Amino acid sequence: MTRGRRTSTRRSTPAARWAHRVVRTGEVLLAAAVVAGVGLAAVHFGTANDRRVVLSAEHHPAAATTNHTLRVTSISPAAGASAVSPTTTVEVRFSEPVVRGSALPSINPPIPGRWTRVGHSELRFTPSAPAMPLVTETITVPAGRYGVRADDGAELASSVTSRFQVRDGSILRLQQVLAQLGYLPLTWTQSAATPPASSGNIDLTELYQPPTGQFAWRYPSTPPTLQAAWKVGVDNHMTTGAMVAFEVKDGLPGYTSIRPQMWSALLTAEADQTMNPEGYTYALVSQTQPESLTLWHDGTVVYTSVANTGIAQTPTPVGNFFVYRRFASTTMEGSNPNGSYYVDHGVRWVNYFDGGAAIHGFIRAAYGFPQSLGCVELPVSHAAIAWKWIHYGTVVTVLPEPGSTAA
Repeated sequence: MTRGRRTSTRRSTPAARWAHRVVRTGEVLLAAAVVAGVGLAAVHFGTANDRRVVLSAEHHPAAATTNHTLRVTSISPAAGASAVSPTTTVEVRFSEPVVRGSALPSINPPIPGRWTRVGHSELRFTPSAPAMPLVTETITVPAGRYGVRADDGAELASSVTSRFQVRDGSILRLQQVLAQLGYLPLTWTQSAATPPASSGNIDLTELYQPPTGQFAWRYPSTPPTLQAAWKVGVDNHMTTGAMVAFEVKDGLPGYTSIRPQMWSALLTAEADQTMNPEGYTYALVSQTQPESLTLWHDGTVVYTSVANTGIAQTPTPVGNFFVYRRFASTTMEGSNPNGSYYVDHGVRWVNYFDGGAAIHGFIRAAYGFPQSLGCVELPVSHAAIAWKWIHYGTVVTVLPEPGSTAA
């Protein structure tokens, strides 16, 4: 008997038919999701023997996967700018619109004020009070997830920083406050009465726009040579010397150029009315023989000593100066007129007032005529007394020799 090939027609079960439809449906959904830019999360479906995995729809806007970054196109004031107005506005511009509520740039040291969005692509800071004189302000535009963002989700690739320096305050205002605190031989009276300041209420506006007022000599017997050294609103040796005296009393380094730390300390001293504890000393050097040093303190001559000034080859500088460095004992060294080198150890009671020129003690056989290499030499015992009256910032006037045309 010939055996014929047996054919079989298997019927699909309802479960199998359902699984097939679901798989086909999932494939359609997957294709649709790809076209629509929609992400999918895993979901199992099908029979126990025929499990398939597709992804269920989960919203991911195309904006979240931008292929570009936000850029800062400009910052004003420009990086490295100096002498900038203390109330200048700060502007940061971007390459595209910035989303509202985005992170804001920072300014350090902080300045009171407010950031606003101008147009679509600019952030502007408007100060409500001046910045401190000479301070260097740093603008930082933050990047990343918590930084500035564009409307379409674009981020800055990295933070952007820029720095500028605020202009200096008024020399006139510096003089006014130094006079009020007793660091100048003058008084200053403001024209209009104002409420007294306090350490918790410091106004920076007057540092740039000084109030009007009147200076007057504090002592009726102020030496004419000291009066001649004074100039209102001009940065001269008397003003700088008073500033150095204040800095040293306040525990700051005695810089001869104005620093931002000085302004801050001066404002606090003004608010607290912290007066100069040492009074005002002035030193006058006469080259009329016998040469002499006269010390004047708070309106009275307190000490006079014979002195030696520089020989013709190394004369003592003539004019107005101020003491900028002091040593109870130090080593002095340099060159003699013949080219030889000298080293003098243990020189006592030294007050430098111009480069290497100083008022100090030195042992000589006699005094009262030119013998030094530019310094003002005193007998050592006299120098010890002078040291007690002279301070950092003390103005020193060296008069020219009689008949000299030196300025």
